[in-house]
Amino acid sequence: MSFDFSTASDAIANPLSYFSDRAEDYEKYRPIYPPSAIDTILSGLGSSTPLIAADIGAGTGIGARLLADRGIRVMAIEPHADMRTAATPHERVEYLTGTAEQIPLETASIDLVTSFQAFHWFDFDKSLQEFRRILKPGGRLALIWSFWDQSDAVSKQYTRLIYEASEEQEPQLLSRINPEKWLKSLRYQLFWQGLWLPDFTNFQRHEFTFNQKLDLAGSIGLARSQGFTPAGGAALDKLVSELSEFHHRVCDAQGQIQLTYCTRLYTATSPGYGG
Repeated sequence: MSFDFSTASDAIANPLSYFSDRAEDYEKYRPIYPPSAIDTILSGLGSSTPLIAADIGAGTGIGARLLADRGIRVMAIEPHADMRTAATPHERVEYLTGTAEQIPLETASIDLVTSFQAFHWFDFDKSLQEFRRILKPGGRLALIWSFWDQSDAVSKQYTRLIYEASEEQEPQLLSRINPEKWLKSLRYQLFWQGLWLPDFTNFQRHEFTFNQKLDLAGSIGLARSQGFTPAGGAALDKLVSELSEFHHRVCDAQGQIQLTYCTRLYTATSPGYGG
């Protein structure tokens, strides 16, 4: 498959609309991230005092809870009320209403800024400026994505079904939101290759793999949780039918399929706001 991302803008107009009525599926069926990725995010940050993290575009808190499970206090910044409502509570996670471009936190108050599967929705320049503002000098930025491994046959077929339905639904959207496809300018290409991130130092790229097993409800629910799949009507009915046929064709004796993910993590250090 090929996608035209040449006309896509840095940020998507009204991205909240793409997640209306998807929060329940998002919380239930989205995969977590591999422990090795969380280890890398936290490596070298120290533990003499409790760390404070801001998870931006936190969704239902999947990434925020992984950090909180490590003893970190997390300020989960999420603009979508349905996502905040659907989040599983955690004693060390506090939800705040806000966006990546206007984060409701004090300057130089945060040790770690994370964004799990969300940075592609943000305005590139404005969000990075806000990340630098709230990070303490020497604080860490961690941007992370997981995407289906196209070298795995089952994952590739699953991807194809979802992307074909998405292109039928809104052809101009798809190129903007998959991290492998929204490389719509030189700066995004350099970023995705791990070569460049403006105004941060020690920029590094890390890669991991992991698997997710899904029953039929999970196969359909994971597809429905994507911000770019059909939300209803005949297009969704068609996708569900195709996914059901695919699932029954490739599932194991327990009725499950296995999807393989590539996780890509980018870390960088803030020199301080205005530094």
